Amino acid sequence: MRRMNLPLLAVFGILPLVLAGCANHLRDTESVSQEDDKKTLSVKYDLKLTPETIRDASYHVEIEKQESVEVKKFQVNTVKSIVTPYQGWREFYEVPAGIGLLPVSIGSHLLFICTFGILPYDVPKNITNLSFTGMNPALNWENEDRSEENLVSAERKMLSDVTENIRTPLAQQDISVRSEKDNRKFTTDEFGGFDLNFLALNEKDTFYPNARKITFVLEGSPEKELKHVILTRDFLSRLSKAKDRINAYRANPSGKDLFDTVIYLEQNGFEQLGYSLEESELARTANDSRFQEEFKAAAKQ
Repeated sequence: MRRMNLPLLAVFGILPLVLAGCANHLRDTESVSQEDDKKTLSVKYDLKLTPETIRDASYHVEIEKQESVEVKKFQVNTVKSIVTPYQGWREFYEVPAGIGLLPVSIGSHLLFICTFGILPYDVPKNITNLSFTGMNPALNWENEDRSEENLVSAERKMLSDVTENIRTPLAQQDISVRSEKDNRKFTTDEFGGFDLNFLALNEKDTFYPNARKITFVLEGSPEKELKHVILTRDFLSRLSKAKDRINAYRANPSGKDLFDTVIYLEQNGFEQLGYSLEESELARTANDSRFQEEFKAAAKQ
């Protein structure tokens, strides 16, 4: 009866050692790095019209995002432990191998003594460590291939705490331009800009204002009004007359009427619009000699 219990006693005697196994520590590593923590304190937008004074019919709009950001810089000292994790089943071959290496360990130490240190001491030392580690049922052999990193400590030390003002173009954003019930969506380019034409030669490019107040809104959730401008009565009156004058020319175009229309636009402050009309019409009628001669004759008067 006692003989039958011996294997069970051996199993229950070794089992606690296997369950109590621990990772084999290889080494510690320490690293130093820097980290930035950024916190946005406030955000606002700056919208600029070029030219600043609304006079001509076309404008370039540029929008910048302005952020007040608190920036904290930290130095982080990190210590990690490199270990070989414990796996109990490996003891079934590591323990016998460790026992087998014990005579080799003893022999290597004798060889070290007999050679008066010619044999490097690291040789018997490593064999001995390998033997005793193998015979220890609560420890596996060192193995770099299945090693793991465990965080030991991470200490953060603040280096600086400053507030920065960051200006960036509001790129690739949808901007809604509103005039009473009229609404047109524009998308900014990579520089945060887009062109706004109150009156253009192409009707698709025209956003004709039906009210004095023009509002620029950043689309999103929620929407945010960026800026509004108030057009003068004089500007709206001149813009309306310029539109009527261009339509009248297009209804019955001639070289002389083109010249007179361009002069009218220039005299009323729409130099760019007048220039664009002149260039496009002269190009369109390049093969119309009568039209070209009429324009040249009117220009010489």
